[in-house]
Amino acid sequence: MTYILLDAGDHFFWAHCPWYWLWTLGAFLLGSLLTWLLTRGGDTKVDVEAIERDRDRYHAAATKWETDYQSLKYQLDESHKLEADLRTSLQRCEADKQTLKFAAEQAAEATALGIAAMGAGGDGSATGSLYAGLFEPDNFQIIEGVGPKVNDVLLAAGYRNWSELAVADPNDLRAHLDAAGKNFAICDPTSWPHQASLAAAGEWEELIRYQKFTDAGRETVGDFETDSKFEKLAARKLGFGSSNPNDLKVIEGIGPKIEGLLKADGINTWSELAVADVARIQAILDGAGPHFKLADPSTWPQQAALAASGEWAALKALQDSLDGGR
Repeated sequence: MTYILLDAGDHFFWAHCPWYWLWTLGAFLLGSLLTWLLTRGGDTKVDVEAIERDRDRYHAAATKWETDYQSLKYQLDESHKLEADLRTSLQRCEADKQTLKFAAEQAAEATALGIAAMGAGGDGSATGSLYAGLFEPDNFQIIEGVGPKVNDVLLAAGYRNWSELAVADPNDLRAHLDAAGKNFAICDPTSWPHQASLAAAGEWEELIRYQKFTDAGRETVGDFETDSKFEKLAARKLGFGSSNPNDLKVIEGIGPKIEGLLKADGINTWSELAVADVARIQAILDGAGPHFKLADPSTWPQQAALAASGEWAALKALQDSLDGGR
């Protein structure tokens, strides 16, 4: 009886002991953990492979996006270049338009007034051109190939004006030059009568074109790229201090300081100024400070286009109508 109670009491003691339950719970949890670890391995491998596939897919997509971006960026850059080229062409066309407009207005005015093409006296005094009357008819230095000393030789030989030189025999001219000394041996008078005939008739534009064709008055070496002597002399006679295309001060409204600003921004010649956007020029002036706020560049490209094309008479007429370039 005593043993039965003792066994029953011992059983009852372990049932209520905390350590019993802790060990039991620990064993259960450990078994569960081992089971989870043993069965989790296969799932983990599957997840890694899925992640790798996603990574590769995203990488491929990112690579495509980068390629598309570079392609679009290249197209955008090319579009900007094309836009710049078209803008330059448009500005050049605008400058040509202004030049042609002025020429048309001058021609219309000349037609309306019934201006004759040349003077009756054979001295080139055509009243329809600003070149008319700039030079005396005995000034042979407007002839390509004729300098001050040759001019004196022609006067001494009895040639009094362009009309008389126009009908001269080049062989007679050669003889007078030879008689004047060996210093004139390099002179070639072949084209002088033709140039003189254009001057006598007041065909100034044709004289300019012909002189650009020749080189020192020699047709055999002309290439339409040389400067015209008459054009240079006429420019100075009309009040333009220089025929140097780098001299931006020829433009009404541009002084030494503004010329320096323009050249610092890359506008160095008449041709470059002719195609420059007025907004760009204004931005240059604004950036230089308030001292230039009175400058008005609205006509500068037009003036530069006339200077670049050698339209000195047209430029003179335009500048006479302006006030400080406005």
